Amino acid sequence: MKPRLLIYLTLGFPDNNFLEDFILSIPEGTVDGLELGLPSADPRYDGPKIRSTHGENSSFDVDEIGGILQICRDLNIRVNILSYYSDIEKAAAKFLQELSSLTVHEMIVPDLLIDYKEDADAFVKKMREAGISYIPFFNAATPDRVMEKYIEMTDSWIYYGLQPSTGINVPVNIPEVVGRALSLISQRDIIFGFGIRNGDDAADIIRAGGHGIAIGSALVDDIRHRDKNAAIHKLKEYREALDSAV
Repeated sequence: MKPRLLIYLTLGFPDNNFLEDFILSIPEGTVDGLELGLPSADPRYDGPKIRSTHGENSSFDVDEIGGILQICRDLNIRVNILSYYSDIEKAAAKFLQELSSLTVHEMIVPDLLIDYKEDADAFVKKMREAGISYIPFFNAATPDRVMEKYIEMTDSWIYYGLQPSTGINVPVNIPEVVGRALSLISQRDIIFGFGIRNGDDAADIIRAGGHGIAIGSALVDDIRHRDKNAAIHKLKEYREALDSAV
């Protein structure tokens, strides 16, 4: 199976016209999925690079997602939404309804299992009722019992962090991390992110049995400077590294 390459982009950074143009410029077959982060007032589980893309204004209109979603549908790029529960908890039902109406089918909620454990089961149920799959985010610090519970409750792919947070660069033994994840999670695709520094790391993940990678911090500076060519060059390098590892 072809290894999957997912990219993370923050809605509105640097602006949505640039994002749409950037996605349209990505060569066919390079990227398999887009993780679209919604601006957050407190993106606490993102590293400094990604946090800097949220800016001071975390307000947005869900309809802003529509253009990017349509482009990705046309290009056969699968989209998931990343939103912090802290930003949507007061209007969660309305928010899920709006996403569902835009044909969003997958969502990552990085603070849900950490800061809102008491709300997690009910919210995952509400997502399912809205036709949206909850994508669990785990890392080495996630208790086994928590992973077992939410693997049982969901049917999506799994996002597994090499690091406790993106932008953190603690030394990691990639084969060990991937091997542990595979031993705990069976019959589900596992996409690895949070700490992939280069193509060598990407290739090591695939050789160890991972199903794909997600990158975000690596693209931030190029996107900030509106340098599409530099960002696309990096994507091609990651694509080549993944494909060469099969």
